[in-house]
Amino acid sequence: MNVKRSVATAAKISFLLILAFSAFGCQGNPASDGSTTNSKFTYRDPYAWPVSTPAAQGLDQAKVSAAVQEIGKNPFIYSFLVVHSDSLVLEYYNGYLKGNDFDIHSATKSLTSALIGIAIDQGLIRSVQDKILGFFPDLDTSNLDPRKRDWTIEQFLTMRSGIDWDETADHTSTFTPSVNWMSTALKLPLEYSPGDRFVYTTPNANVLSGIVTRVSGMSTYDFAEKVLFQPLKISVRDWLTDPQGIYSGGSSSRFTPRDLARLGQLYLHNGMIDGRQIVSKGWVQQSLISRNQQNLIWGDFTSTNYGYLWWNNYSSTDSVFMAAGFAGQFIFVIPTKNMIIVTTGNDNVTTDQANINEIIIIGIVKRYFLS
Repeated sequence: MNVKRSVATAAKISFLLILAFSAFGCQGNPASDGSTTNSKFTYRDPYAWPVSTPAAQGLDQAKVSAAVQEIGKNPFIYSFLVVHSDSLVLEYYNGYLKGNDFDIHSATKSLTSALIGIAIDQGLIRSVQDKILGFFPDLDTSNLDPRKRDWTIEQFLTMRSGIDWDETADHTSTFTPSVNWMSTALKLPLEYSPGDRFVYTTPNANVLSGIVTRVSGMSTYDFAEKVLFQPLKISVRDWLTDPQGIYSGGSSSRFTPRDLARLGQLYLHNGMIDGRQIVSKGWVQQSLISRNQQNLIWGDFTSTNYGYLWWNNYSSTDSVFMAAGFAGQFIFVIPTKNMIIVTTGNDNVTTDQANINEIIIIGIVKRYFLS
Protein backbone atom coordinates (compact mmCIF):
# COMPACT_ATOMS: atom_id res chain seq x y z
CA MET A 1 0.00 0.00 0.00
CA ASN A 2 1.48 3.33 -1.06
CA VAL A 3 -0.05 5.99 1.11
CA LYS A 4 1.26 8.79 -1.09
CA ARG A 5 -0.64 7.43 -4.05
CA SER A 6 -3.62 6.55 -1.89
CA VAL A 7 -4.03 10.06 -0.54
CA ALA A 8 -2.97 12.04 -3.57
CA THR A 9 -5.41 10.14 -5.78
CA ALA A 10 -8.15 10.11 -3.18
CA ALA A 11 -10.05 12.89 -4.92
CA LYS A 12 -9.27 11.96 -8.50
CA ILE A 13 -12.60 10.15 -8.62
CA SER A 14 -14.29 13.47 -7.93
CA PHE A 15 -12.83 14.91 -11.13
CA LEU A 16 -13.87 11.90 -13.14
CA LEU A 17 -17.38 11.59 -11.77
CA ILE A 18 -18.03 15.30 -12.11
CA LEU A 19 -17.24 15.11 -15.81
CA ALA A 20 -20.09 12.65 -16.16
CA PHE A 21 -22.76 15.24 -15.56
CA SER A 22 -21.54 18.49 -14.03
CA ALA A 23 -19.06 21.27 -14.63
CA PHE A 24 -18.18 21.83 -10.98
CA GLY A 25 -16.38 25.01 -10.09
CA CYS A 26 -16.37 28.24 -8.20
CA GLN A 27 -19.97 29.25 -8.76
CA GLY A 28 -22.26 32.06 -7.69
CA ASN A 29 -21.76 35.77 -7.29
CA PRO A 30 -18.51 37.21 -5.96
CA ALA A 31 -18.61 38.97 -2.61
CA SER A 32 -16.44 41.93 -1.62
CA ASP A 33 -14.01 39.73 0.30
CA GLY A 34 -13.31 37.56 -2.72
CA SER A 35 -15.72 34.79 -1.76
CA THR A 36 -18.47 33.44 -3.96
CA THR A 37 -22.07 32.94 -2.94
CA ASN A 38 -24.49 30.36 -4.30
CA SER A 39 -28.19 30.90 -3.73
CA LYS A 40 -28.61 27.17 -3.14
CA PHE A 41 -26.70 27.47 0.14
CA THR A 42 -26.92 29.64 3.21
CA TYR A 43 -24.19 32.27 3.32
CA ARG A 44 -23.33 33.88 6.65
CA ASP A 45 -20.79 36.43 7.70
CA PRO A 46 -17.48 34.62 8.28
CA TYR A 47 -16.35 33.86 11.80
CA ALA A 48 -14.21 36.74 13.08
CA TRP A 49 -10.99 35.00 14.02
CA PRO A 50 -8.99 36.69 16.79
CA VAL A 51 -5.69 37.78 15.25
CA SER A 52 -2.31 37.62 16.97
CA THR A 53 1.34 37.29 15.97
CA PRO A 54 3.69 34.30 16.12
CA ALA A 55 5.90 36.10 18.65
CA ALA A 56 2.96 36.96 20.91
CA GLN A 57 1.97 33.30 20.90
CA GLY A 58 5.46 32.12 21.79
CA LEU A 59 6.30 30.65 18.39
CA ASP A 60 9.84 30.68 17.02
CA GLN A 61 9.75 33.74 14.75
CA ALA A 62 12.84 32.63 12.82
CA LYS A 63 11.18 29.31 11.97
CA VAL A 64 7.93 31.00 10.98
CA SER A 65 9.79 33.46 8.74
CA ALA A 66 11.72 30.59 7.13
CA ALA A 67 8.45 28.73 6.58
CA VAL A 68 6.93 31.74 4.82
CA GLN A 69 9.99 32.01 2.58
CA GLU A 70 9.73 28.35 1.61
CA ILE A 71 5.99 28.61 1.05
CA GLY A 72 6.63 31.54 -1.29
CA LYS A 73 9.05 29.43 -3.32
CA ASN A 74 6.24 26.95 -4.06
CA PRO A 75 3.61 28.84 -6.07
CA PHE A 76 1.31 25.81 -6.12
CA ILE A 77 0.51 26.61 -2.46
CA TYR A 78 -2.50 28.91 -2.67
CA SER A 79 -3.03 29.47 1.06
CA PHE A 80 -1.31 28.62 4.33
CA LEU A 81 -2.97 29.47 7.64
CA VAL A 82 -1.74 28.86 11.17
CA VAL A 83 -4.00 29.10 14.21
CA HIS A 84 -2.34 28.94 17.64
CA SER A 85 -4.26 29.04 20.93
CA ASP A 86 -7.41 29.90 18.94
CA SER A 87 -5.84 32.99 17.35
CA LEU A 88 -4.87 33.39 13.71
CA VAL A 89 -1.13 34.01 13.72
CA LEU A 90 -0.21 33.44 10.06
CA GLU A 91 -2.32 33.91 6.95
CA TYR A 92 -0.65 33.58 3.56
CA TYR A 93 -2.37 33.73 0.17
CA ASN A 94 -0.76 33.45 -3.24
CA GLY A 95 -2.92 35.60 -5.47
CA TYR A 96 -6.13 34.97 -3.54
CA LEU A 97 -8.22 36.81 -0.96
CA LYS A 98 -9.19 35.50 2.46
CA GLY A 99 -12.77 34.96 1.28
CA ASN A 100 -11.88 32.79 -1.71
CA ASP A 101 -13.20 29.25 -1.49
CA PHE A 102 -11.49 26.09 -2.71
CA ASP A 103 -12.57 22.59 -3.63
CA ILE A 104 -11.23 20.58 -0.71
CA HIS A 105 -11.70 17.23 -2.44
CA SER A 106 -11.27 14.29 -0.08
CA ALA A 107 -10.95 16.47 3.00
CA THR A 108 -14.75 16.39 2.66
CA LYS A 109 -14.58 12.88 4.10
CA SER A 110 -13.60 14.22 7.52
CA LEU A 111 -16.67 16.46 7.43
CA THR A 112 -18.78 13.38 6.69
CA SER A 113 -17.20 11.64 9.67
CA ALA A 114 -18.38 14.48 11.92
CA LEU A 115 -21.91 14.21 10.53
CA ILE A 116 -22.02 10.46 11.19
CA GLY A 117 -20.84 11.11 14.74
CA ILE A 118 -23.53 13.74 15.30
CA ALA A 119 -26.18 11.39 13.90
CA ILE A 120 -25.05 8.77 16.43
CA ASP A 121 -25.00 11.37 19.22
CA GLN A 122 -28.60 12.25 18.35
CA GLY A 123 -29.73 8.61 18.30
CA LEU A 124 -30.46 8.65 14.56
CA ILE A 125 -27.89 5.87 14.17
CA ARG A 126 -27.43 3.38 17.00
CA SER A 127 -23.73 2.70 16.59
CA VAL A 128 -20.91 2.17 14.10
CA GLN A 129 -21.81 -1.53 14.20
CA ASP A 130 -25.14 -0.88 12.48
CA LYS A 131 -25.40 -2.79 9.23
CA ILE A 132 -25.11 -0.73 6.05
CA LEU A 133 -27.79 -2.58 4.11
CA GLY A 134 -30.30 -1.95 6.88
CA PHE A 135 -30.41 1.69 5.77
CA PHE A 136 -31.28 0.70 2.19
CA PRO A 137 -34.31 -1.63 2.46
CA ASP A 138 -35.30 -0.71 -1.09
CA LEU A 139 -32.07 -2.12 -2.55
CA ASP A 140 -32.51 -5.20 -4.73
CA THR A 141 -30.38 -7.78 -2.89
CA SER A 142 -31.35 -10.83 -4.94
CA ASN A 143 -27.91 -11.13 -6.56
CA LEU A 144 -25.88 -9.44 -3.87
CA ASP A 145 -22.68 -10.97 -2.53
CA PRO A 146 -23.81 -12.45 0.82
CA ARG A 147 -20.70 -11.06 2.52
CA LYS A 148 -22.16 -7.58 2.10
CA ARG A 149 -24.79 -8.43 4.71
CA ASP A 150 -21.95 -8.07 7.24
CA TRP A 151 -21.10 -4.53 6.15
CA THR A 152 -21.02 -2.07 9.05
CA ILE A 153 -20.79 1.69 9.22
CA GLU A 154 -17.40 1.29 10.89
CA GLN A 155 -16.04 -0.64 7.91
CA PHE A 156 -17.04 2.22 5.62
CA LEU A 157 -15.57 4.82 7.98
CA THR A 158 -12.25 2.96 8.08
CA MET A 159 -12.07 2.09 4.35
CA ARG A 160 -12.46 -1.63 5.04
CA SER A 161 -15.60 -2.32 3.04
CA GLY A 162 -13.70 -4.73 0.79
CA ILE A 163 -15.02 -3.13 -2.40
CA ASP A 164 -12.87 -3.75 -5.46
CA TRP A 165 -11.77 -0.20 -6.17
CA ASP A 166 -8.92 1.75 -7.74
CA GLU A 167 -9.00 5.48 -7.02
CA THR A 168 -6.75 6.15 -10.02
CA ALA A 169 -9.15 4.56 -12.52
CA ASP A 170 -11.80 6.28 -14.60
CA HIS A 171 -15.20 5.23 -13.19
CA THR A 172 -17.39 7.47 -15.33
CA SER A 173 -18.72 4.51 -17.30
CA THR A 174 -20.04 3.05 -14.03
CA PHE A 175 -21.30 6.21 -12.34
CA THR A 176 -23.25 7.78 -15.19
CA PRO A 177 -25.96 10.45 -14.93
CA SER A 178 -28.61 7.82 -15.69
CA VAL A 179 -27.95 5.43 -12.80
CA ASN A 180 -28.60 5.55 -9.07
CA TRP A 181 -25.22 6.19 -7.50
CA MET A 182 -26.10 4.79 -4.08
CA SER A 183 -27.30 1.44 -5.40
CA THR A 184 -24.45 1.34 -7.91
CA ALA A 185 -21.90 1.80 -5.11
CA LEU A 186 -23.56 -0.87 -2.98
CA LYS A 187 -23.49 -3.31 -5.90
CA LEU A 188 -19.78 -2.87 -6.69
CA PRO A 189 -17.99 -6.23 -6.45
CA LEU A 190 -15.93 -7.19 -3.43
CA GLU A 191 -12.21 -7.85 -3.67
CA TYR A 192 -11.85 -8.67 0.02
CA SER A 193 -14.17 -9.78 2.76
CA PRO A 194 -15.52 -6.82 4.73
CA GLY A 195 -13.13 -5.75 7.47
CA ASP A 196 -10.07 -7.55 6.06
CA ARG A 197 -8.17 -4.81 4.20
CA PHE A 198 -7.73 -1.05 4.10
CA VAL A 199 -8.47 0.15 0.55
CA TYR A 200 -9.17 3.86 0.03
CA THR A 201 -12.60 3.95 -1.59
CA THR A 202 -14.43 7.24 -2.13
CA PRO A 203 -17.85 5.54 -2.62
CA ASN A 204 -17.63 4.41 1.02
CA ALA A 205 -17.98 8.02 2.16
CA ASN A 206 -20.65 8.73 -0.45
CA VAL A 207 -22.74 5.87 0.95
CA LEU A 208 -22.34 7.34 4.44
CA SER A 209 -23.75 10.63 3.14
CA GLY A 210 -26.70 8.67 1.77
CA ILE A 211 -27.22 7.20 5.25
CA VAL A 212 -27.16 10.68 6.81
CA THR A 213 -29.87 11.72 4.35
CA ARG A 214 -32.03 8.71 5.18
CA VAL A 215 -31.79 8.84 8.96
CA SER A 216 -32.15 12.61 9.26
CA GLY A 217 -35.04 12.96 6.85
CA MET A 218 -33.29 15.86 5.17
CA SER A 219 -30.46 16.36 2.73
CA THR A 220 -26.91 15.94 4.00
CA TYR A 221 -26.43 19.65 3.38
CA ASP A 222 -29.52 20.66 5.36
CA PHE A 223 -28.45 18.39 8.23
CA ALA A 224 -24.91 19.77 8.15
CA GLU A 225 -26.22 23.33 8.03
CA LYS A 226 -28.31 22.73 11.14
CA VAL A 227 -25.90 20.75 13.30
CA LEU A 228 -22.45 21.87 12.10
CA PHE A 229 -22.19 24.84 9.78
CA GLN A 230 -24.42 27.18 11.76
CA PRO A 231 -22.80 26.41 15.14
CA LEU A 232 -19.32 26.81 13.61
CA LYS A 233 -20.35 30.01 11.83
CA ILE A 234 -19.08 28.67 8.51
CA SER A 235 -20.59 28.34 5.04
CA VAL A 236 -20.21 25.73 2.36
CA ARG A 237 -19.96 27.62 -0.93
CA ASP A 238 -20.70 24.71 -3.23
CA TRP A 239 -21.14 20.96 -2.88
CA LEU A 240 -21.49 18.28 -5.50
CA THR A 241 -24.58 16.07 -5.59
CA ASP A 242 -25.16 12.83 -7.43
CA PRO A 243 -28.01 12.53 -9.99
CA GLN A 244 -30.43 11.68 -7.17
CA GLY A 245 -29.51 14.79 -5.20
CA ILE A 246 -27.38 13.05 -2.55
CA TYR A 247 -24.47 15.24 -1.51
CA SER A 248 -21.04 13.75 -1.99
CA GLY A 249 -19.64 12.45 1.27
CA GLY A 250 -16.24 11.79 -0.22
CA SER A 251 -15.22 14.88 -2.18
CA SER A 252 -16.12 18.12 -3.89
CA SER A 253 -17.24 20.61 -1.27
CA ARG A 254 -15.97 24.18 -1.25
CA PHE A 255 -14.91 26.19 1.81
CA THR A 256 -12.64 29.09 2.62
CA PRO A 257 -9.41 28.27 4.47
CA ARG A 258 -10.67 30.19 7.50
CA ASP A 259 -13.79 28.04 7.60
CA LEU A 260 -11.70 24.89 7.36
CA ALA A 261 -9.73 26.10 10.36
CA ARG A 262 -12.97 26.16 12.34
CA LEU A 263 -13.49 22.46 11.64
CA GLY A 264 -9.94 21.82 12.81
CA GLN A 265 -10.61 23.93 15.91
CA LEU A 266 -13.69 21.84 16.69
CA TYR A 267 -11.63 18.65 16.69
CA LEU A 268 -8.71 20.26 18.51
CA HIS A 269 -11.14 20.96 21.37
CA ASN A 270 -12.73 17.49 21.39
CA GLY A 271 -15.93 18.54 19.68
CA MET A 272 -16.59 21.70 21.71
CA ILE A 273 -16.53 25.19 20.27
CA ASP A 274 -17.64 28.53 21.69
CA GLY A 275 -18.70 26.73 24.86
CA ARG A 276 -21.00 24.35 23.02
CA GLN A 277 -20.51 20.61 22.51
CA ILE A 278 -21.16 20.11 18.79
CA VAL A 279 -19.76 16.59 18.43
CA SER A 280 -19.36 14.35 21.45
CA LYS A 281 -15.87 14.08 22.91
CA GLY A 282 -16.16 10.31 22.67
CA TRP A 283 -16.82 10.43 18.94
CA VAL A 284 -13.88 12.73 18.29
CA GLN A 285 -11.54 10.49 20.26
CA GLN A 286 -12.80 7.33 18.57
CA SER A 287 -12.45 8.96 15.15
CA LEU A 288 -8.76 9.69 15.66
CA ILE A 289 -7.65 6.20 16.76
CA SER A 290 -5.39 4.48 14.22
CA ARG A 291 -7.53 1.75 12.69
CA ASN A 292 -5.37 0.32 9.90
CA GLN A 293 -2.13 0.06 11.97
CA GLN A 294 0.09 -0.07 8.90
CA ASN A 295 2.43 2.84 9.71
CA LEU A 296 2.54 4.01 6.13
CA ILE A 297 5.15 6.50 4.90
CA TRP A 298 3.87 9.80 3.53
CA GLY A 299 6.78 12.13 2.97
CA ASP A 300 8.18 13.20 6.36
CA PHE A 301 5.30 11.45 8.11
CA THR A 302 6.57 7.93 8.77
CA SER A 303 3.72 6.47 10.78
CA THR A 304 0.59 7.40 8.86
CA ASN A 305 -2.64 5.59 9.69
CA TYR A 306 -6.37 6.05 9.29
CA GLY A 307 -9.22 6.48 11.75
CA TYR A 308 -12.85 7.31 10.98
CA LEU A 309 -12.23 9.25 7.74
CA TRP A 310 -9.34 11.13 9.37
CA TRP A 311 -5.62 10.51 8.76
CA ASN A 312 -3.15 10.56 11.63
CA ASN A 313 0.58 10.41 12.24
CA TYR A 314 1.41 9.58 15.84
CA SER A 315 5.16 8.99 15.75
CA SER A 316 6.37 12.46 14.81
CA THR A 317 7.98 14.87 17.25
CA ASP A 318 4.47 16.13 17.88
CA SER A 319 1.53 13.95 16.90
CA VAL A 320 -0.80 15.26 14.24
CA PHE A 321 -4.10 14.25 12.71
CA MET A 322 -5.45 15.62 9.48
CA ALA A 323 -8.13 15.93 6.86
CA ALA A 324 -6.50 15.53 3.45
CA GLY A 325 -7.60 16.27 -0.09
CA PHE A 326 -6.02 15.95 -3.52
CA ALA A 327 -2.99 18.14 -4.26
CA GLY A 328 -2.55 19.82 -0.90
CA GLN A 329 -5.95 20.58 0.62
CA PHE A 330 -5.13 19.92 4.29
CA ILE A 331 -6.36 20.56 7.80
CA PHE A 332 -3.53 19.64 10.18
CA VAL A 333 -4.38 19.53 13.89
CA ILE A 334 -1.50 19.40 16.38
CA PRO A 335 -2.96 19.01 19.90
CA THR A 336 0.32 19.22 21.83
CA LYS A 337 0.99 22.64 20.31
CA ASN A 338 -2.62 23.83 20.44
CA MET A 339 -2.24 24.49 16.72
CA ILE A 340 -4.16 24.13 13.47
CA ILE A 341 -2.63 24.52 10.01
CA VAL A 342 -4.77 24.80 6.89
CA THR A 343 -3.39 24.65 3.36
CA THR A 344 -4.88 24.77 -0.11
CA GLY A 345 -3.08 24.22 -3.37
CA ASN A 346 -3.29 24.03 -7.14
CA ASP A 347 -5.44 20.99 -7.96
CA ASN A 348 -5.08 21.34 -11.74
CA VAL A 349 -2.14 18.94 -11.74
CA THR A 350 -1.33 15.36 -12.55
CA THR A 351 -1.51 12.68 -9.87
CA ASP A 352 2.28 12.46 -9.75
CA GLN A 353 2.62 16.21 -9.28
CA ALA A 354 -0.09 16.13 -6.61
CA ASN A 355 1.99 13.53 -4.75
CA ILE A 356 5.03 15.81 -4.88
CA ASN A 357 3.08 18.88 -3.80
CA GLU A 358 1.56 17.11 -0.82
CA ILE A 359 4.97 15.88 0.31
CA ILE A 360 6.37 19.42 0.06
CA ILE A 361 3.55 20.77 2.25
CA ILE A 362 4.00 17.98 4.79
CA GLY A 363 7.73 18.75 4.85
CA ILE A 364 7.10 22.42 5.61
CA VAL A 365 4.70 21.53 8.41
CA LYS A 366 7.09 19.00 9.88
CA ARG A 367 10.26 21.12 9.73
CA TYR A 368 8.91 24.47 10.86
CA PHE A 369 5.94 23.65 13.07
CA LEU A 370 6.43 20.13 14.45
CA SER A 371 10.17 20.08 15.12
